[in-house]
Amino acid sequence: MVEQIVKYPFGEASSLSLSASGAQALEINNSMTVVDGASIAATADRTINLTVDESVALGDRILFKVKTAATENTVFGTGITGVTFAGIAGKTKTVEAVFDGSNFVVSGAPVQID
Repeated sequence: MVEQIVKYPFGEASSLSLSASGAQALEINNSMTVVDGASIAATADRTINLTVDESVALGDRILFKVKTAATENTVFGTGITGVTFAGIAGKTKTVEAVFDGSNFVVSGAPVQID
């Protein structure tokens, strides 16, 4: 039996978490995904690599919330295009990406929220 997902906005947004360092393999299959990279602060660079489900549609979004222990970088790799950004010790930044039909594209500069 194939699992049916009730997608955002009728169902909940997906929630994914990042580990402290290295390549981060994320599977995107919802219209809205929130990626928690703040509960576990980065201790080395993180590279975000996405596997995008065929059901993801133009305009679907990902919100990243990233915290760093020092000046670790967040690097965008497979399935997502954006400029690498450096963290600030103990600070949290957010950035959003939007699906353009092929890949997710970071839609602006990261914003520090604390």
